[in-house]
Amino acid sequence: MANIAIIGGGPGGLTAAIALARRGIRSTVFERDAHPARMPRFNPDRSYPIDITGHGLRALRHIDAPAHFDAHLTRFRGIRFGSRVIDRWAEPGWIGSRGDIMRALMSLAEERHRDLIDFAFHSDIRALDVHAGEVAGQRFDLVIGADGAGSAVRTAMREQVEGFTVETSSIPNYGLILEFDRVGDRLDKHYLNGLAASPLVLAGVIADEDKPEGVRWLCVIGVNKPITFDSPAQATAWLRRHVPRALNLAGEQAIAEFSRRESVHLGQRLTCSHLHGGRAVLLGDAAVAFPPIGQGGNAALESAMVLDQCLASGPLDSAGARYEAAWKPEADALSWIGWQIRYQNRWAAVRAITATVFGAHVTSQAKSSTRSYADVRRAARRLGPLWA
Repeated sequence: MANIAIIGGGPGGLTAAIALARRGIRSTVFERDAHPARMPRFNPDRSYPIDITGHGLRALRHIDAPAHFDAHLTRFRGIRFGSRVIDRWAEPGWIGSRGDIMRALMSLAEERHRDLIDFAFHSDIRALDVHAGEVAGQRFDLVIGADGAGSAVRTAMREQVEGFTVETSSIPNYGLILEFDRVGDRLDKHYLNGLAASPLVLAGVIADEDKPEGVRWLCVIGVNKPITFDSPAQATAWLRRHVPRALNLAGEQAIAEFSRRESVHLGQRLTCSHLHGGRAVLLGDAAVAFPPIGQGGNAALESAMVLDQCLASGPLDSAGARYEAAWKPEADALSWIGWQIRYQNRWAAVRAITATVFGAHVTSQAKSSTRSYADVRRAARRLGPLWA
């Protein structure tokens, strides 16, 4: 029976471990942080609400996880601006933080697959042999790199696998988090709530048992350059000019904390020439990191599902090639889709409005549970100069 190492216990890594266990395959998950239940649900300087929809839904159904997501996250129904729903989601979907997602997956792993998944927390893997499958002095038949954009597995492949290259590029997209602590009934927790288009301002919830209705409201403000504030008063003045509705939803303490935060660069893209090499394969952001467009978590979950399907469909020694053939076109298409989003860019705004009229807005289409990312890209590019 195969013995598999999974480097990274985030959403992709946990989904892969659960999928393998459902087929009776043992894995060891090496995670640098503590057990998800003992970790903060979110980083207030960097986190934002994540919606799990079509592609993620397919993966959760693959591992029979929807009930656990119902227990740990909030049901998601779409995106709305003011009183108008602009992007309705009718299938099962959820919204929450990365920590919420990990707690849901961990609860499933411990409830049903404790005998087949070994967890090595506080394991900061920095070096490994991808040809021998050696991790922390142990030999494995397969090493799954699910360790994010700073992947040690990808670094090892770059150093050890001939012809393996990594391409990086960036666009000027930045995000800043403002907590809303005076929402009441003015926003619907089942939606991502848009407050402004330029800058792009979306508010959503993550789980928090100590808050009213069991949720904490976080607002993500997307801008085209880093912004800093010298004082809460300056931050208040900026919000009054750009996002006046926020002043009715955030109290003085929340704005003071907002004024001290640094803008986070969200426009980094990373693409690998291959997704496998030696005895290693790459999942999620380790394989392809792209600007956040609401699909990062969904893509990580789906890539784990696709790998499991490839492992189940033939010999282990050729599974990496099957996975690359199946997932790389999807990863490349999603990277392209993410590249079309520009915060506070007039041409990007006109393009998005026009594409919506023609029913070809790529971020909306990318949520589909029945259309591949590659198909969304092909359909968008048929509009010629609009998306090409």
